[in-house]
Amino acid sequence: MTILNQKMIRAFIEGRYWRHPIRAWRIYRAETARKNKGYKQAWEAVGKDAGWAYTMMNGSPDEATLRRTGGEMARRLIDALAIEPSQRVLELGCGVARVGRELAPHVAEWHGADISSTILRIARRRTAHLSNVRFHELDRPALPLPDAAFDRAYSHLVLFHMDKEDMFLYLQELARVLKPGGLLYFDTWNLLHPAGWERFVWELEHHRHKRVKPAHRNQFCTPDEVRLYVEKAGLAPLYVLDSSFWVQVIAARPGAGVDLESLRALPRNLDALVPHGRWYY
Repeated sequence: MTILNQKMIRAFIEGRYWRHPIRAWRIYRAETARKNKGYKQAWEAVGKDAGWAYTMMNGSPDEATLRRTGGEMARRLIDALAIEPSQRVLELGCGVARVGRELAPHVAEWHGADISSTILRIARRRTAHLSNVRFHELDRPALPLPDAAFDRAYSHLVLFHMDKEDMFLYLQELARVLKPGGLLYFDTWNLLHPAGWERFVWELEHHRHKRVKPAHRNQFCTPDEVRLYVEKAGLAPLYVLDSSFWVQVIAARPGAGVDLESLRALPRNLDALVPHGRWYY
């Protein structure tokens, strides 16, 4: 028996996956795949099981937790991005609309973009009562949206699931669809933080014996690396927060007549944005 199969059997028992045999089989197939079939197929598999999809969003075990944590993050983003009721807001990697469902009532339009049709099906069901919600299915690092269409954009717990080349391409796309003066928030793992490094080592050991590494595995950056990506993507970093295991960025799209110093004064309550030791808050 391989080391990987031993680990999977132990996880099956200790993680109580025996209560959800179909989910356990899907996870096993994803963990032991002989070929990396890309982000889309990886996340399509997740979306076939709502419970697995909820857990993959932020560890939420049920709908009530999903709504609570989504509401808390929505309030943080409203403050951090100075979101106003008249604005159009885009979320990249919206998942099941954990955050979007709670944020949409506070804006003119909320748009969610995601690579998984199965996960978007769950998101549509969860937001069916909201008339200002739009969804966009992705198949590559390009947004099927016009230039300068959004006042605000964000991507929470998403970009660290991508190769860095794709993360950069999506940052370029987010810069393109933001209006001049528009604000962006995103986060990724902070390799320089002790907890970030600990997670890096965990990922290394977790995937060490696999035939291929999963497309949606966690990846890591340093704050200076993230700042470089942001600037080269055509954005101006206003804040790069790196005191936690995440690198958290608030950036603006520059343009004629855009006063970056004035924009830097807009974010509020940034301390609440920092997780302060809680993995998924």
